Amino acid sequence: MFILAELTLTPLRMPLGWDEITYIAQTSVHASPILMPPAHSRGAGLLAAPVTLLTTSVLVLRVWMALLSGAGLFLALLCWRGLRPTWVLAVAGFILGSLAVALLSGPLAMPDLWEALGALAVTGLFLQAVTRRLPSRVMLPLISIVVFFLFLVRYQDACFIVAPLIVATMVVPAWRNLRVLGAFAAGIIAGVSEWIGEAYAFYGGPASRLQRTAQQPPRFGLYFSLRDQLRVIDGPGYCPPGSCQGWRYPGLTIWWLALLVLVIIGVVAGRHLMRVSAGIAIGPALSVLAAYSFFVPIAAPRYLLPVFAMLTIPAADGIAWLVTEFRWRRVAIAAACAFLLTGAISQHFVERSELTGAELSSRLYVIEAGELHHLGIRAPCAVDGSATPVAYYLGCSVSSGGGNSQLVLMPPVKPVQPTGWRRVPLAGTPAIAYVRCPRAAALPLCHVAVRRHVHQARRQPARPGLA
Repeated sequence: MFILAELTLTPLRMPLGWDEITYIAQTSVHASPILMPPAHSRGAGLLAAPVTLLTTSVLVLRVWMALLSGAGLFLALLCWRGLRPTWVLAVAGFILGSLAVALLSGPLAMPDLWEALGALAVTGLFLQAVTRRLPSRVMLPLISIVVFFLFLVRYQDACFIVAPLIVATMVVPAWRNLRVLGAFAAGIIAGVSEWIGEAYAFYGGPASRLQRTAQQPPRFGLYFSLRDQLRVIDGPGYCPPGSCQGWRYPGLTIWWLALLVLVIIGVVAGRHLMRVSAGIAIGPALSVLAAYSFFVPIAAPRYLLPVFAMLTIPAADGIAWLVTEFRWRRVAIAAACAFLLTGAISQHFVERSELTGAELSSRLYVIEAGELHHLGIRAPCAVDGSATPVAYYLGCSVSSGGGNSQLVLMPPVKPVQPTGWRRVPLAGTPAIAYVRCPRAAALPLCHVAVRRHVHQARRQPARPGLA
C-alpha cells in the first residue's frame, strides 16, 4: 500500500532537489565535479547508485527509490515480528506510511526516511536479542549491519538513535549482555571507519573534514528550536531560523494530539512485554527529538521522521488495547478507524501542498541552468554553494567564488548592479545574471553572478550543513 501511494500520489518526474543532488553527484552517470558536503553521509547516494550509475532518468530514480523504501518499511516492521501481532505492526506501518513527510521522502534520494526505518529495525532487533526470542547468531550480526547502515546514512542521527539502546543494555539487569554490546560496537566501529576512510579520500583527513563541517551553517551550538520543529510537522518543508510563522494547518493539531494520546495509552495500558518494548521505542524518539530541538536551529518535518517512526509502535499498541480490551469496543473501533482515515486523507492534502512548492523550486534550477548554458557558460566552471543544483546541471563544481572560475552564483545581497558587470535577466526565472567577460590574461574566463529575490533565498540555506 505504501509503494502504491508513493507511485500514484507523488509526481515521479519532479526534478532533483538541492539536497538530493549533493547525495547522488558522486554516484551519477551525469558528469559532475560536485563534492558531497563534509557534514553529509554517503548512504542515500549508495541506495540510489544502481540507477544513477546507469541513467539520468528522474522517473526511473523515483520508481526505484519508491520500491526500495516500500521494501525497507516491510523489513523494518519484520524486525518486530513476534514482539507484536502482525495486524498491530500493519497498523503501525499504515500510520507511518500515510504521513505526508514519509510519502514525500520515499521516492527521493534522501537519508531521512532511511534513518527512520533503520531506527525502527535496530530497536526491534535489539528487543529480539535481549529477550532471546530468536537465536543470537542471527540477531547479533543483523544488529551490527543495521547500526553500520544508520551511520552510513546519517551519522549524526545514528549516535542519538543507538545511544538509548546501549544505555538500556547496561542499565536493565536482565538485558546485560556483552555480546549485544559487542554487536553495537562492531556496527559503530564499521561506521566510524567508513567516515574516516571518506575523510582521507575526499577531505584531506578526519581533522580537515571536521574543520570543514564546522565552517558550514548551521554552526554547532546550543539552540532551542522545539517550537519551530513542532510548527512545521505539516509544512513548510524547510524553515530557517526566524522564518517559522504560525501553523500552516492548525486543525491538524487535533490529529497529532490524538496520536500522542494513543502513544501514552500504548505505554501505560498494554501488556507487560508490550509496555516495556513500547517504552524502549520511545527512547530513540526522544533522543532524536532532543538533538534537533537543542542543536539544530533549522526546522524541517523530515528531520523528525525517526521520531514519527518510533512512535508508531506504541501508537499501534494503544489502538490494539482500545479495540480489544476497552469496555466500549464498538466505540473504540469506530474511533480508531476515524483516526486512521482522517490522518491518511488530511496528510494527502498536506503532501499535495508541499509538492507544489518543492516542484516549483526544483524546476527553477533547471531553467536557470538552461539559460546560463544558452549564455555560453560551459565547464570547467564553479558555482557558489547557494546554487548547487545549477552547478550540477551545468557540470560545474561548487566553490565559494573568486579565482578564474567561469561561473560564480552568489547569494542575494543588495539589489545593485556591481561595477563592471553586465546585467542579464534569466528568462522564466526571478533570477538576474551579472556577466563580466575577460579584459586581459588576468581574467581568462567570463564570470557570471546570479542573484535572486530575498524571499526565495530564505527557502534554502546558503550552504546547508545538515541536509
